[in-house]
Amino acid sequence: MLEEQDGAEGPKFSAAIDNAIIKGFINDRASMFKKLKAKGFTKNAILDRAKHLGLSDQFLKWCNIGNPNVALRTCLQCGKRFLSVGIQNRLCGNCKD
Repeated sequence: MLEEQDGAEGPKFSAAIDNAIIKGFINDRASMFKKLKAKGFTKNAILDRAKHLGLSDQFLKWCNIGNPNVALRTCLQCGKRFLSVGIQNRLCGNCKD
């Protein structure tokens, strides 16, 4: 469940790669793109994955203002991994609703 492939070709996304994408978008986007391109990921695949993870412009602005503890966490109700803004945030959006 942790590994997903962006398409028929290319390397697979893992929890470690997802975490690198999240940290890169919040801290140093250019460096993150360079490191992941060296591992075989295309810029479009990285951008698509970031969108899939929920890294919207609005979310990133909020992170820059509040500097929360952003990470991928597992929903306590359904078990799906989701982008969480702090340890207190343990239910995905679908389960919250």
